[in-house]
Amino acid sequence: MIQSVAVVGSGFMGGGIAQVSATAGHRVTLIDVDEHALARGMDAIRWSVEKLANKGAITEHAETVLARFTTSSDFSAAKDADLVIEAVYEDMAVKREVFTRLDGICKPEAILASNTSTIPITTLADSTKRPSQVIGLHFFGPVPLMRLVEVIMAKETTEAVLEDCLAYVKGLPKNPVVVRKDIPGFLMNRVFGAMVVEAMRLVEDGAGTAEDIDRGMCDGFNMRLGPIAIADAAGLDITLNAFTIMNSLEPDRFQKCPALLEKLVAQGRLGRKTGEGFYRWDSEGRIVGPAF
Repeated sequence: MIQSVAVVGSGFMGGGIAQVSATAGHRVTLIDVDEHALARGMDAIRWSVEKLANKGAITEHAETVLARFTTSSDFSAAKDADLVIEAVYEDMAVKREVFTRLDGICKPEAILASNTSTIPITTLADSTKRPSQVIGLHFFGPVPLMRLVEVIMAKETTEAVLEDCLAYVKGLPKNPVVVRKDIPGFLMNRVFGAMVVEAMRLVEDGAGTAEDIDRGMCDGFNMRLGPIAIADAAGLDITLNAFTIMNSLEPDRFQKCPALLEKLVAQGRLGRKTGEGFYRWDSEGRIVGPAF
């Protein structure tokens, strides 16, 4: 049974995973090598928890949830956790180094998980001496609001580890989707990626505007937000990095990134976080119109 959770990485995704874990009653250790990043992460968590508590979206007082947290800039703080979730930058070498360090620190029965959205879990498991206890837990952001978690089995992940992680995810409460074939991008990013790449190519080719394509997907396929707007909201740099990794790992299956996406990222037009990408965004994170 998973009771204590450590999260490595205090950014947008790591902070969100830590928040929902604490809200569900788990003791949580939030780890980052940068004390300033930890402070920013905890400030964001406090703001989110207080907002949800004030709206009645969570049943406990904000301070009760926040009291379950400890923070540390030392990986050894994860040594007693039942589940350790890596949520660092989407770079294979960086993630493998994190898994190697955690493997030497964590108790023998601990489960090591990655929040990677693209990198095969088996590649990360191979950097440990406990590949049977390594699994993927791909949350979607913003974590406190999104219901989905992909649970990805590596080549040697045991059914017992899978069941423990399914129970943890359902207790958050989130809806797990099990991925039993450890492929780049897993299930959702492969489907979504194919849609976004084609939508961007249509804009690149002048066949339609981002606004019209997104509106058509919303009106015709009942999406709440169109694929290009979702990519803009997530960050075009993050989108480009994920698609580049998927293409490099499986070029015959996943096509090369659109030149237009590469151009926007090179120009620093990253979407919502910079105020402009395919769309223009206001300071409240709302679309105010097309950028071109």
